[in-house]
Amino acid sequence: ETRLLLFTGCNMPSSRRQDDSESGSDSDSDLEEFFKKRRCTDPICCLLFVAAMAALIGMLVYGTKNGNLRKINHGFDAVGRQCGVNETVEDKPLLYFCPLVKSSGVHTVNMKDPVCVAACPTLDFDGVTLTPSMVSECENQQAYATVQVGNRYCLPDGSEEAVAREEVKQGMSDAADDFLNTSSKIGRGWQIILLTLVVATAMGYIFLCLLKTLAKCIIYVCAFVGLVAFLLLGWFLFTQSAAQAAEGEDNLAITFKVLAIISWALALIVVSLICCCGQAVELSTACMGQAASVIWRMPVLLLSPLVKAFVKCGVLIVLAAGFVHLLSTGETSGIGRDKHWSFSGEQKLMLASYVFISFWLLAFISALYQFSIAHAVGQYYMASNATGTKETKCCAVFEGVYVGLRYHGGSLAFGSAVIAALEFIQRILEWAEKKSQLEHNQVLTCILSCILCACRCLEGIIQFINKNAYIDIAITSSGFCTAVQNVMHIIVDHGAAMAILNGATFIFQIVGLASITATCGLLSAYLLTGDKYSNSASEDYIENPGYAIALCCVLAFVVAWAFMSIFDMASDTLLICHCEDTSGRHKADNKELDDMFDAAHKKAEEMKEQAKMDSSESEEEHPRSSRYRR
Repeated sequence: ETRLLLFTGCNMPSSRRQDDSESGSDSDSDLEEFFKKRRCTDPICCLLFVAAMAALIGMLVYGTKNGNLRKINHGFDAVGRQCGVNETVEDKPLLYFCPLVKSSGVHTVNMKDPVCVAACPTLDFDGVTLTPSMVSECENQQAYATVQVGNRYCLPDGSEEAVAREEVKQGMSDAADDFLNTSSKIGRGWQIILLTLVVATAMGYIFLCLLKTLAKCIIYVCAFVGLVAFLLLGWFLFTQSAAQAAEGEDNLAITFKVLAIISWALALIVVSLICCCGQAVELSTACMGQAASVIWRMPVLLLSPLVKAFVKCGVLIVLAAGFVHLLSTGETSGIGRDKHWSFSGEQKLMLASYVFISFWLLAFISALYQFSIAHAVGQYYMASNATGTKETKCCAVFEGVYVGLRYHGGSLAFGSAVIAALEFIQRILEWAEKKSQLEHNQVLTCILSCILCACRCLEGIIQFINKNAYIDIAITSSGFCTAVQNVMHIIVDHGAAMAILNGATFIFQIVGLASITATCGLLSAYLLTGDKYSNSASEDYIENPGYAIALCCVLAFVVAWAFMSIFDMASDTLLICHCEDTSGRHKADNKELDDMFDAAHKKAEEMKEQAKMDSSESEEEHPRSSRYRR
């Protein structure tokens, strides 16, 4: 963000806001007038978005009615009929591998001759009788004991079929099965995972309480806690790695060693950050203090990330289910687990449209979330401080959702459509890259990787611009294009100061993320390597606790990020409000913010003077090279 601000600040023309019919008011008008006088913006984009949502619902209905989910995970018999799908085997959904008995007497199966059956042969309560005892579809009709896996295939289960069982597992395993197997094992430590979430949330709220009075102290304390916790976590995991290696558990030892190295690397990053950015701690303290004041007055803001996460997860689940139904409308062919899909031109177009609109909807939810927070913080900025305390609506964020949907849905849809297009292009490039890797085309793979990297960088820049544009829309009720123009003018006029303040905010975010993640990771590592989860005789035994520890760290990071992102969004909104307040009427009610911004401007001027001095000294030391450059 800092590089973008400095780059645009050096290359954009230094004019303030231009008059625009879309803004609906003169630049010298009071900011509160823009905020209160709402109007609909970008109505054409709003209509396109509504039409896209209608098309999405239509495709969901079509996929639900015409799709067959059995096509997704059911196998094929030796003649290419999909079990439970083709008419001749519709009543036989399970895949069974016919038995073979080698000359040595070892029981195995013929992986090339699977058949579809209605029920898996299983042992009765007496442990001897098989039901059914014969499988007429096989050449060797004598059945063997199996266990039904999901609603897909029959896995050899008897002690005599140990070799056959391993052979079927290797032939039938896929990424989904491995993921479900690992997830089921990690789930045994659900108490620790839940405790991690509680501890991370509690630490986030402690941050909020202490920031009001001890902001500077909190930054150093959190940096120290994060550093010590990462070092201890790395040491603990490394000792566990050595212990597991001594017991012959090489895979587990490697997992612990990798996690230990990652922990030490993160500790080094924390140290480097504090050493290199120590001068910005004062500004970071001021920024976070202002953001904490806003959140303290409107604590509902802290629930916003949780609400967004639930809404996005729910929408994502529905969209994923719809995509699977739509995918199952295609035709399948194969033998055993080897499966090939074929789609008509219309089906391919429908799948592509579904994916793009899904990305658009998810990006719109994020845009609405950012807008609602900006709306709430904007209300705080414009509230009067005559009594010493700003009176604000506690549920202003929900009002922001209403305002965003009613007046600015088109503008939010505009910005999110750009993000969705880039996401869609990236998925296509990723697919093409994997295909070129399978074909061992190194030149094409390199080209696609470069293009993909450029797209990701571009997406990050556009997301930054969009976030600030949504803030401007929430404050001034401008259309999307006008808001982008306003933001660019703000970057030109105040780019250096905003870059410094953004960098100062970044310090707090990194330190907060490090302390919460490291503390929760250390706690989970200590508990998950205890006898309850490491003893193979225990019901809660976890074969490789490294995955569970990594999951706890990820969840702690997500919770911490929810808190840090709120601070970031609140501080950015306050800065843009200050820049947009051209009349200066509300600056008296935000004296601390005004002082902080002035300090950032002074810091920027000092940096410019220092750069000029360094440049002049360099020219004096190397006069020939300076003449050559001229």
